[in-house]
Amino acid sequence: MRKAPATRKPGAGGARKKVGMSLFPVGHASHSDWRAAADAVLQQLRLQMAGPGHAQRPRLGLVYLSHAHAAHARPLLQHLARALPHVADWAGCSAGGVLAMSHEYLSGTALAVMLLDVPAAHYRLYSGLAPLHAPGGEAGFTAHSALVHAAGGQPELAELLYELSERTESGLLFGGVGDDGEDGVEGVQIACRTEDLHAQHADARGIFRGGFSGVAFGAGVPCITGMAQGCVPLGEGLEITEARGALVTGLDGDPALQRLLQLLGVELEGSDWQPALTTVRTTLAAIAPPGRGLAHGVLTEEAQVLTLVGLDPLRQGVALSSAVEAGHSVIFCRRQAQVARQELLQLGAALRDAAEPEEAAPEGEAQPRIRGAIYISCRGRGGGLFGGPDAELRTLRHALGDVPLIGFVAEAEIMDARLHRFAGVLTVFTA
Repeated sequence: MRKAPATRKPGAGGARKKVGMSLFPVGHASHSDWRAAADAVLQQLRLQMAGPGHAQRPRLGLVYLSHAHAAHARPLLQHLARALPHVADWAGCSAGGVLAMSHEYLSGTALAVMLLDVPAAHYRLYSGLAPLHAPGGEAGFTAHSALVHAAGGQPELAELLYELSERTESGLLFGGVGDDGEDGVEGVQIACRTEDLHAQHADARGIFRGGFSGVAFGAGVPCITGMAQGCVPLGEGLEITEARGALVTGLDGDPALQRLLQLLGVELEGSDWQPALTTVRTTLAAIAPPGRGLAHGVLTEEAQVLTLVGLDPLRQGVALSSAVEAGHSVIFCRRQAQVARQELLQLGAALRDAAEPEEAAPEGEAQPRIRGAIYISCRGRGGGLFGGPDAELRTLRHALGDVPLIGFVAEAEIMDARLHRFAGVLTVFTA
């Protein structure tokens, strides 16, 4: 049995002001017309808010939309804001895939909205135009964790994420890096107040292209985050003894290519590199701090999975998808469907169990343990890894339970201040 993925519980142990016990309303729809999609979502949200068990006047809206709707982001948000006047703030992004409840909208057009019932004093929107303050920099609010929506192609994104994590008490970041849509459609990010949407001559305010944005939460918003990677290590970690940018040329003091082929059991016949290339295409490289990244035969959240993009016979090197440093460990691994499924089940179960109330509610006052969840997956996962349409979310919800869930498919996933590939990052908001 594989070890349950590690989880992070921001603010654990400290006194918190309760933020309510009701579920976060969720609405989702697939339609080529943005207005029709928004109206379908609004109908679902209204029904939930009018019924028992859900928040009635939540003030923070989380929006994920397909790239095809990105060009209409502003009128779409204005439409939502007019229909939901109690929602004061909006955050989100466009993505190549939208996730909601048990549905994975990976093609066509889709819209998903979750309304978070969080007091104004317990969260802040941030962006490049309104940066997050460091602890102590804003009276009455200190960021404890942060949801991040980032644009791809930023050369210094890793450094920016580290700086952002330093502006939170726990260092916990969770989120994803978006990609651009087909035909060069540029993705958008959303971080705006409703009053900005209604303001005149503010066409671009709160809707961004490039950079990163999101929502920072104070310790009064209890949440737990965990990650599943679904990769099987092929052996112990090897020390990177020589590297030039993304090209690793030395492992444990030996030529890197030689050590890799030995590990994979590949023997070259003359100048025929095709068998090696075929095997390498299914191999990944997890980079971690020296001597770390592996526990009980399982990758930990410190391991950042990269792809192998080429071989360099002349320099006996292995080219990775991102630059690495000598002294770090590399753990070669492969994705495996059964392992990915088991790890995702364990992640859902671990967060569900961690959300159990410390004390049972009085008789007749049973409270939901999880108010809502955000799940960021990778486009390298989904049906191709889990066996069919919606299979990944069905697997997760089998363990997590029937709780409100929203998310998107990312180019890369964010956990703490690290970028990951092929991972699923799950955050649950607890009662």
